[in-house]
Amino acid sequence: MASASSGRSSTRSSACGGRGGDADRGTSWSPIAYLEGPLEYKPAVYCKCKKKAPRWISWSIMNPGRRYYACINRRAGGCDFWQWHDEGSTTPFVKQLLIDLRDKVWALAKENAELRDSFADARSGTEQQLFGTLQWTALTTALADKESEVFSLTGNLKKLETQRQLLVVAIIGCMCIVVGMLFT
Repeated sequence: MASASSGRSSTRSSACGGRGGDADRGTSWSPIAYLEGPLEYKPAVYCKCKKKAPRWISWSIMNPGRRYYACINRRAGGCDFWQWHDEGSTTPFVKQLLIDLRDKVWALAKENAELRDSFADARSGTEQQLFGTLQWTALTTALADKESEVFSLTGNLKKLETQRQLLVVAIIGCMCIVVGMLFT
C-alpha cells in the first residue's frame, strides 16, 4: 500500500461517500457495483480517528478504477486521512478504457431513467385512455338499453293505440245500435 500521492486532489473530487463520480457531468455514483462493501476488507486500515477507513473506488479521469482509503467522517469533520490501496496507476489504454466504460454506463443509466419516465408517462396516458374507453363503453351500453326500452315502449304504445281505436269503434257501434233500437 502506498501513501497519499499527488493524485489526491483529483480523487477527492471524484468520490462522494464511496460512490465515485464526475461532478462536472452531474453523476455521483459508481458505475459498477462494489464486489464487497467499503468496510468488508482485510487487513483493516485505520485513519487518524482510530476508525476503520472505508476503501472506495476512484472514478476520476486521472485514476479510474483505482482504490483508496479515506476517513469515514472526512466530509463531516473527520481527519484528513487518505491513501491509495493500489500501487501506481494503470496503462493509458486501460485508463481510457475505464473512463469510456464509466461514461457509457452513466449514459445508459441516464437513458434508462428517461425511458422509465417515458414509459410511466405513456402508461398513465394509456390508463386514462382505457378509463375513458370503459366510460364510453358503459355509456354506449346504457344508451343501447334505453333505446331498446324506448323501442319496446313504442311497440306497446302502438298496441294500446290500436286497442283504444277498436274500443272507440265498438262504443260508437254500440251507441248506434242503442239509438237505432230507441227510434224503431
